[in-house]
This record gives sequence, C-alpha cells and structure tokens, in this order.
Amino acid sequence: MTRPLVQGIVCLSILILLSGCAHRLKGPVHGADAPPWIAEGLAHDVPGMTLHHRILLIGDAGYYLEGDPTLAALTRWADTSAASTVVFLGDNVYNNGLTDDDRAHGERILAQQLASTTARKIFLPGNHDWGLLPRKQNARAIRNQQAFVDGWPDGTAEFVPRDGCMGPVERVLHAATPDHAAIVFIALDPTPWINARLREDCPTPETREGVLAELDALLSKHRDEIVLLASHYPMRTGGPHGGLSYGFLGDLIVTPLGWLAGGLANTDEREYADWIERTRSVMRRNPPEIYAAGHDHSLQLLDPGDVAGLHVVSGAGAEDRVSTVTHLPESLFAHAAPGFIVVDIGRRMDGPALVIRVIEAGHDRPVFEYEIPR
Repeated sequence: MTRPLVQGIVCLSILILLSGCAHRLKGPVHGADAPPWIAEGLAHDVPGMTLHHRILLIGDAGYYLEGDPTLAALTRWADTSAASTVVFLGDNVYNNGLTDDDRAHGERILAQQLASTTARKIFLPGNHDWGLLPRKQNARAIRNQQAFVDGWPDGTAEFVPRDGCMGPVERVLHAATPDHAAIVFIALDPTPWINARLREDCPTPETREGVLAELDALLSKHRDEIVLLASHYPMRTGGPHGGLSYGFLGDLIVTPLGWLAGGLANTDEREYADWIERTRSVMRRNPPEIYAAGHDHSLQLLDPGDVAGLHVVSGAGAEDRVSTVTHLPESLFAHAAPGFIVVDIGRRMDGPALVIRVIEAGHDRPVFEYEIPR
C-alpha cells in the first residue's frame, strides 16, 4: 500500500470520526464488576401483588453457551407462572442469522433458546437475523428462522413480524376479564425502514406511511388496554448504538468501518433517526405502557417522556456479548451485565399494578424493582 494511500485513508478516518463527534456520549461506564447505576431517590422495592400475567423481555441471546446461566435464570422466572410470555427481542442468531450454508450452527443456537422455557415464546427479528452487513442483508435468513421457530415441536413459539415485513403485528397475550384489562403485544421490525432495499422482500407491498397508519390504528384500538410495543431497535440508549464512545482509538477504527459497511444501525444514523422521530409522533397520541427493545447489550430502564410509560432496553441475553453502558438524563437504571427484564402485571386491593424487575445471571433475586405509575 503506497504512502499517499495510507495517508488518505487516515485522513478520511479522522474526518469521519470528527463528523460523528457530535453524537458521542461520554460518561461513567456501569459494568458488571460494579453495582448497577440507579437514579437517585428511586425506590428499589415495591409492595406485593396478585400476579395476572408475566412478560419476560430478553434480547441479543444469539450465542450458544453450554449451561448458559442467563437462560437458566429465564427458565426459573418464566416457568413459575402459568401465565407467562417470553419475548426474544432480536439478534437471535449471531452473526448472520439462520443461513442456508450453516443451518446446524444457527439451529443449535435457536434450539437452546426455545428449549429454555415451556412458556409462550415470541421471537422478533434483529439486524443480525437479516445478516451481518447491511449491504448483504436479505430475507432468506429471516424466513429460515421463522420456519424453525414456528415449527418448534411444543407449539408454543412464533416469529413476528412475518416474511420480512415491518408489521405492526398484534397479539392478545391475555384477554380482558372483569378485574383486568386485556394485555396486548405489538411487534415491529424497523430493519426494512432503515435499509430501504429490504422492503422488496415483503410479499405485501409496504410503505413507511402505511406502517405508521397501521400502528396508529392499533394503539388507538387498544388505548384502554395494557399495551407493550416492541422491536429490536431502541429509541434512546446509553450504549454504543446510542453513541457511547469506544475511546478515541476505538472510534477511529469503528466509525469508518461502519460507514464502509453501510452503517452500524446507530440511533443517530439518518434512516434510523427518521424512524424514531416518526414512530414517536404516533406513539404520543396513544402511549403504550412499555416500549421494549434490545440491540445494545445491556440492561436499561429509561423515562420516555410522553410517548410511553417506560422505555426498556434488554439486550444482555448473551454473556459473551455484553457491552458498555452509561446513564442518560432520562435513565432510571443502567447496568452492563447479562440478564433480562421481567414485567409483572397484576392487582392489589387499590387497583392494577405493573412492576418491572431486573434479573441478572447469578442472582436469585431481582437486582432492581420499579413500579410504573399508571
């Protein structure tokens, strides 16, 4: 490689790095070797209640680990309640999804997740389920994963949205009763929004405007019910996908590589930011109780303002993939440790209750509990 070429590459890398500096987050990193970061003055414990339905949110669990302690904890928490739903928030198979040429590898990873619980299971696609590099993503791996999940022998699992489409897709997790509102789950896959080429893979033509209109209609339809809206992609995060710096040298390497690869699926990238802005405008009219995502490999609870009751980032399902996280002004909890989030929906004498529990591998009890004001 000639010296002028090397100089040109270095100069280009520096320019790209500097262009992204405005989006870099800086702050203390809250890793597994230290206690979780919890917002000052926030109560850690909540009163008991009668449990009606439990939803477990686990993302980015797509690595096989023999005797995986995180999935062992998931089993304990999911299989203790007769009414439980486990939502796998995408990146279910690293690094390229369930490809034709490496089916045994991907199916082993998926089978470990599927076998971890007898509860109802819903799998959402993440960017890695479409493929590692944006330029090479396609729906073949998505449809392979969909067929494998839907064909799981115990009949308790499904993959949504289907066929490489954006959704939204609704599922009633628990029908309304005289004492409880219905519990409704709505799934989105913004990957074809962020990577416009992938919209050709959906058998039913989709537009951004059409997806937003359908979401608006569903949130309006279920405005008096308990709604959990989810996709793989967070709208705000204190991790690397939200701009947390890798350090100067790390940023110098990662940023230009991301540009060359077609993007890193970070919240400040143009198409991703457009999806956030326009989806939030719809959510604001009829806010769900929870918006949940993975993507960043940490556990976070954030105050989303007027677009939802709580924003959850639960992408720490694979112990070997846990990454860094810092806290933001709207953060309630932040920790880079393997685990998942439990949403308990129930009732006390004074009315309905919705409690969040943060579960980390190696801990018998929740490391944090929080009740969403209703």
